[in-house]
Amino acid sequence: MSSKKHPRILHEVKNKTQHGDPLPTIYLSRTVLNRPIQYSIRLTFWDSKKNVFRTTSLTNLGTDPGQYLHYPNDTCFHLDTDLVHQIKQLCGRDMESELEHLLWPFVDPGIQRKMKHFFSRGNQASTIKAGTKLISITGQAVHSFDKRRLHFLRFGATNQGRIFKMPPRLEAKLLNRSRDELEQYFLEEESRLRKHELKSYLYASLNLQKHFSESFARSIPQALPAEKIEEVFLEEICLLNDNRDFWQDRSDFNRLHNYLIRYTILFFDSRFPRHNSGFQKAQDFINDHRSFQWPNGKKYVSRDTIATIFEESEETLRKADKQEITRLYRQKAKSIHPDAGGDQEAFIRLTEAYEVLLRQKNNT
Repeated sequence: MSSKKHPRILHEVKNKTQHGDPLPTIYLSRTVLNRPIQYSIRLTFWDSKKNVFRTTSLTNLGTDPGQYLHYPNDTCFHLDTDLVHQIKQLCGRDMESELEHLLWPFVDPGIQRKMKHFFSRGNQASTIKAGTKLISITGQAVHSFDKRRLHFLRFGATNQGRIFKMPPRLEAKLLNRSRDELEQYFLEEESRLRKHELKSYLYASLNLQKHFSESFARSIPQALPAEKIEEVFLEEICLLNDNRDFWQDRSDFNRLHNYLIRYTILFFDSRFPRHNSGFQKAQDFINDHRSFQWPNGKKYVSRDTIATIFEESEETLRKADKQEITRLYRQKAKSIHPDAGGDQEAFIRLTEAYEVLLRQKNNT
């Protein structure tokens, strides 16, 4: 076990309570890109001179924090006494209870089951009155990127129209933490996402829907052009990387931050769910023989273009009634529908041509 001591910083930390500043907090950190994962104990503290929350490393735990847990019997555990003493010396106060909670995920599962009820006592969620405006000691509200991430993690929705009505007790979790502590918090929470949720999570968190005018952009991103989504994703990632208010005490802005490199890898290595309830309802609407209109509005399609799309002569289409046109449409749609491995743009053009033909028949 190794530690990095910062005399000036730790001296400031030990005297925070005398100045009425927020108490320093410890948290478990893990490497973002390196494998195997290395763990460490870090500390968040308030720097009143720079008016920011900063972070510093206290001790390295290696690849297995479980090595600092000891089991006197088959019903309980205790922490390594050297670790407890070291953290106490560095922080200037007893941190054993906080350390127990940080290392709880590494406790033997059998011991966890026996201690779960006892261990969770006293961890009642605080209540904050609805409508309360939450501001950190810096005078700033929770960053929108953090709020959107938390909203998706709790409610799983790409449509975040109710984000500003999120329960204050949830939002309060994001206040008065260093940027590194916040990113480690989200790193842990994101580990519970399923693989097919990752792309939707980043789409919602970066508010990519604002770049699209389509009415379904909030709830059905898989219906949008993939190339455009990738373009605006990279644009938003770069903007976030350059946001100095977001990163607080960061000094190196010449490269993409490791946390954002990880997000970029996740985004391009994952895909949107093939189906969602809104997309399926839209398809059911078409298959029930009802008239269907894409949200982009009606478009003019020439007669010869319609004939080419349907692979029928203009005369055949002119003589066909609405029932026959619908039959031709459904027959053609089966072969080019995106769910059958067809081309999405070709399916959209077919649908637009079908709408034009129906309108022409209604006007005759």
